[in-house]
This record gives sequence, structure tokens and C-alpha cells, in this order.
Amino acid sequence: MSDLPSLRALHYFKQAALFESFSAAAESLNITHSAISHQIKNLESWLGTPLFKRTAGRVFLTQDGETLKKCCEQVFRNIEATCKEIKTREENSLIISCAPSFLSQWLIPRIARFSQRHENIALTFQTHVNIENIQDERTDILIKSNETPLSDEIEATLITVDYIGPVCSPDFRHRFTYETDFATLPLLHADTKINAWQEWARKTNTRGDFISGKHFDNLTLAIQAAKNGLGIIMTPQILVKKEIQEGSLIAPLGFTEVDRATYMLVKRSRSHEKEITLFRHWLLEEASRG
Repeated sequence: MSDLPSLRALHYFKQAALFESFSAAAESLNITHSAISHQIKNLESWLGTPLFKRTAGRVFLTQDGETLKKCCEQVFRNIEATCKEIKTREENSLIISCAPSFLSQWLIPRIARFSQRHENIALTFQTHVNIENIQDERTDILIKSNETPLSDEIEATLITVDYIGPVCSPDFRHRFTYETDFATLPLLHADTKINAWQEWARKTNTRGDFISGKHFDNLTLAIQAAKNGLGIIMTPQILVKKEIQEGSLIAPLGFTEVDRATYMLVKRSRSHEKEITLFRHWLLEEASRG
């Protein structure tokens, strides 16, 4: 006896169990009622136990049928997900995850240069920053600011050491120095970087109330608010270089190095895949542009 029954029989059983109807299962699979019935009879014979109770023209799952249904649903989901992942890779695609602020402020303004160079690689962008998504291969590349070493399963490529500082519109240029009591200033906060002001204050020994002020859902919105003269936002230098060069934002106190850096994270077992390698080289090249 084979160690496993027919995969087709299990697939037909899963559909019949879902509908508790051989006719509905047959219709969903575009096959005949007799084909469904035949495969399920063979499966029951192989198992040596009935999977359905047949009563007055209807079918109901037995306890063994319920157990096998749950198993089939999980296994076929896994098969579907694995096939989708393989197919996606064969189609030369990358799923890239990063914070919304990094995506909108840094990556999107530059990504056309990658696409022009590698027209055959389709890109999908996500704003999830969970390491687990790399481990589970729900994303291919994660770009993230991190303080501590990661697990051995993750390969980290340093993109840039992080520098942060207060930025504002040119209208605020004479409003503060390191000696200013920041409690007197209109501070802006991004809820995704809620401790940024305190982190900077510890590094620079600056005093003030760094909790009060206007709050925004993410850093991109807070940067836009600063550009429009609503106040001062604490932000990584890498996200506002373009605005500072253009003059729409200024950094009166410059930027201070902090105890973290921005990394490109990938699953170590996939680090040498062609598309990932090409993106890594491009990302390092873009970061070196300043």
C-alpha cells in the first residue's frame, strides 16, 4: 500500500467537504458528479473508513472526515503559497518593505533608476517593518533602522549610519540654538518615531519639554508640516537631504550620530539570489551618492 492516497482524490475530497455536496464540488471543479464520487470511494477504501455519511440524498462529514478536511485545507494552503512564491521568483520580482517615511522620502524618488537599469524585475512595495516577514518570506527585502544585531538567519547590509537632527522651514532659522529651552518651541512629533526628540536630547544634552506639540501619524506627514511652517520636526538626515538642498527645509543645528544604522535585511539563505544581489548593489550605490 502506498504511503499516501491520490493527490487528486484528496483535492476532490477537500471540495466535497467544503460544500458537503458532491454535486456542488463537481460544479466547482468543472467535472462530473460520478468523478467526485469515484475518487472519494477510492479514498475511503484506501483509508478503510467512511469520510461521509450518506443520508436521503445528502452527505455529511464523519468525525474522520472532519479531521481530514482540516488537514487538507492546511496542506493545500501551504502548497498554494509555496507555488505562488516560486512562480513569483521565476517572474523576476522583488517585494521590498520599509517604513512609509523611507519609502516616500528616499526610495520612491530614486527607484526609477533601478527600474531603468533592470526593466525585467517587477517591484512591489510594502510598509511593514517586521523581521518575521523576512523569515517567513512574505517579503524579500526589508530596509530598516536597527540598533542591535539580528538573528543568524538574517543577513544585514549596512546602508548608512543614522544621523538625526531638528529641521524646520527657513522662517524658523533664528528661533533656536542648543541653549534654547525647547519647551518654548512648536515641536512636531511622528507617532512612528515617538521617542526621537528624547533620543536627540540625550545625545546633545539639550533641555526642554520634548513631549508636547503637534502629533502626526507618520514621519512623512510631520516633515510636510515642517516644510509648511507648522513647527520643528526631529528626523533622520537621510530623509530630508533633498529638501535641505532645495532650501525648503533647514537644519540649524546640523545632525547628530545616534546608536543605530539603516540596514538592508534579507534571509541569509536567499542573500545571493540574482534579484536581491542586484538590488543590494544599486541601494549601496544610491546611498553613496549622498
